[in-house]
Amino acid sequence: MAFEEVCPDRIDLIHKNYRKLCNLLVDVEEWGQVVIIHMLTRYARTQFVSPWREDAVFDENSAKAFYDSEEERRVDQSKPYIMDPDHRLLLRNTKPLLQSRNTAVVMAVSQLYWHLAPKHELSIITKSLVRLLRSHREVQYIVLQNIATMSIQRKGMFEPFMKSFYVRSTDATHIKTLKLEILTNLANEANISTILREFQTYVKSQDKAFAAATIQAIGCCATNISEVTDTCLNGLVLLLSNRDETVVAESVVVIKKLLQTQPSQHSDIIKHMAKLFDNITVPMARASILWLMGEYCEHVPKIAPDVLRKMAKTFTDEEDIVKLQIVNLAAKLYLTNSKQTKLLTQYILNLGKYDQNYDIRDRTRFIRQLIVPNEKSGALSKYARRILMAPKPAPVLQSAFKDRDRFQLGTLSHTLNSQASGYLELSDWPAVAPDQSVRNVEVVEPVRLPCIYLVFKDNVKNSESEENSDDSNKSSSSQSEKSSSESDSEKKKTLKNKKPQQQKLDSKDRKQKNGNAVKVESRSESESGSESSSSESSSESGSELDSDSDSGTDQKKNTKPKPVQSKPVIKKVEKKEVSLLDLDDFSPVPVTTPKSSILSPNLLSDLQGLLISPTASALQVDLCFCVYLTVSLLSFSLQFC
Repeated sequence: MAFEEVCPDRIDLIHKNYRKLCNLLVDVEEWGQVVIIHMLTRYARTQFVSPWREDAVFDENSAKAFYDSEEERRVDQSKPYIMDPDHRLLLRNTKPLLQSRNTAVVMAVSQLYWHLAPKHELSIITKSLVRLLRSHREVQYIVLQNIATMSIQRKGMFEPFMKSFYVRSTDATHIKTLKLEILTNLANEANISTILREFQTYVKSQDKAFAAATIQAIGCCATNISEVTDTCLNGLVLLLSNRDETVVAESVVVIKKLLQTQPSQHSDIIKHMAKLFDNITVPMARASILWLMGEYCEHVPKIAPDVLRKMAKTFTDEEDIVKLQIVNLAAKLYLTNSKQTKLLTQYILNLGKYDQNYDIRDRTRFIRQLIVPNEKSGALSKYARRILMAPKPAPVLQSAFKDRDRFQLGTLSHTLNSQASGYLELSDWPAVAPDQSVRNVEVVEPVRLPCIYLVFKDNVKNSESEENSDDSNKSSSSQSEKSSSESDSEKKKTLKNKKPQQQKLDSKDRKQKNGNAVKVESRSESESGSESSSSESSSESGSELDSDSDSGTDQKKNTKPKPVQSKPVIKKVEKKEVSLLDLDDFSPVPVTTPKSSILSPNLLSDLQGLLISPTASALQVDLCFCVYLTVSLLSFSLQFC
C-alpha cells in the first residue's frame, strides 16, 4: 500500500519481487491481496504482450507444432503469440482466490482476468461473480455494475446465468435497474421472447421509476433486434391506454424514438397517439406527441392542423416545454400547409411574444423572422424550410455502461463513471515484450561454516571419558585395599558377569571415538590437528583398558571391579543431550598438578576448571562460559582465604 501511495509508477522496483509476490499471494491477508492484485495488474499491462490476438498459442510447449506444414510456414511468416511464463504464473496463482470469502478479493481477481487473461479463459470468473449476488445490496450494486460493463462486450459469459438477473420484489430500485440493464444487454434472437415476457411483468410494478426503466429497456431491445421491432411498438402502443401517467409518458417518448427509424411505415401509430393526446397530462409526453406531429406532418395532413387548433386554445395554460413544441409545430405547418394554418400560426406567435418565459419569447421572435418574409428579413428566410424540416438522425438507444470500459473495473472511477482523484489508468499492451530477464533473481547459496557446537561437544565427551577412566582407576585401587576381607570366589563371579558388559562399553567408546575423529577430519586444518591428538590419546587409553582386561587375575582384582560400577554413570552422561547452556558440560581436559595439603579436593577441581584445553581455546567463549569462570574465581578466592 505504501508503494501504491508513494511511487506507483516505479515499475522497475517490482521486477525482482514479481515472482515472489505471485507465489506468496495466496498466503497474504485478504486486504493485502487486493492491493497486490491491482499493482500486478498494472505491472502486467506494461511487461507482457496482449493475449487477445487471433493467432495466439496458449500452450507454452507447443510453439514448434503451431504450423502443420512447411507451406503454411512460408505463407505466414508472422511469429505466433506464446504466453510469457511469468504472465501465466500470475493467472495461475490468482485463480484459487476466486473461492475467497472476501468480496473485494473475488472482484480484484475478476478484473485482473478481464484485463489480462485470454478471452477464452474469462468464463471461470462468471460463477464467482454470480455467487456474490447473494450478498448485501451494497455488494450487489458494485458487482452488478461490473457485470453490466462485461455483458456489453462478452454476452456469452453470463447468458447461461440469465435467471440469476431476474428482478425480485425485495430488491431495491437501483438493484432492479442494474439487473434490467444486464438483461437488456443479454437479449438476442434466441432469448428475446423470454425477456419480453419478463418485462411485461415489470411494467406492472408499483415502483414507477422501475416501470419507466422497463419501457426504456423494451425500446432498446426493439432497436437492437430488428425482428421484434414491430412487436415492441405494438406493445408500447397498448401501454398508452394505461392508467398510470408515468407509464404512458415513457411509452410516448420511446415510441417517438422508435418511429424515427421508420416513420413512413407507422403513420397509424401517430394517428392513434393524436387521438389519445387529450387524455395525456404528463408534459414530456404531450411535448413528444407534438414533436412527432410537426416532424411527420406530411404523413398526417388532416390531423396535424386540428391538433394545432386545440393547442392554440390552451397555450397559456401549458408548461414551458409544451409551449416550445407548439411554436415549432405552428412553424412547420406554416411552411407545409400555410392555407389552413397561417392565421393560427400568427395567433400563437403573438401569444408567445408576451409570454413570461424569456426562452419562449426569444424562440417566438426567431421563428417569426425566419418563416414570415418581410423587408427586414434577410436571405435566411429563403432557407427556412431546409432549416426546420431537415432530416434528423434517429436516436441511438444504447446502454448507459457502453463507455464505462475505459475505466478499470472495480475502481471508484468505474462506479462514478468519471475519473476520480488518484486514479491510475491502465496502459496499453506493448507491441514488443520487454526483456523478461529483469525478473530473474540470482540465488546466493549460504556459506556453510563448521559447526562449532559439534566440535566442542566431541571434545567435552573425550575429556569426560578420560577423567572418568583416571578416577575409576584411583578409586578401584583404594577400594581394593579396603576390601581385602572379601573372598576370591565372589570376585571371580562378579568379574565374569561384568566382563561382557565392559567389553560392550569399550567397543561403544571406540566407535564413538572413531566417529568423532571422522567428524573432526572434515573441519579446518587447525581443528583437525588438535582433534587428531585428542583422538590418539583416547585410543591409547582404550588400548590400555584392553591390555588390562587381558592381564592376570591379580590385576583384574585391583582394576576391574570398580570401573564397571562407574560405567553406567558414563552411559547416562552420553544419553543426556549436550547444550551450550549446560555449564557442567564445559569441563576441560584435566591437567595434572602436584597435590598440596593446603588445597581441598573441591578447590583443586575448580583450579583445574580454570585451565582451558588447546582445542577449547580455539572456540569463542560465550557469555555463559564467562559467567562460569567468574563464579569459579570467586569461589577459589574465598576458599583460599
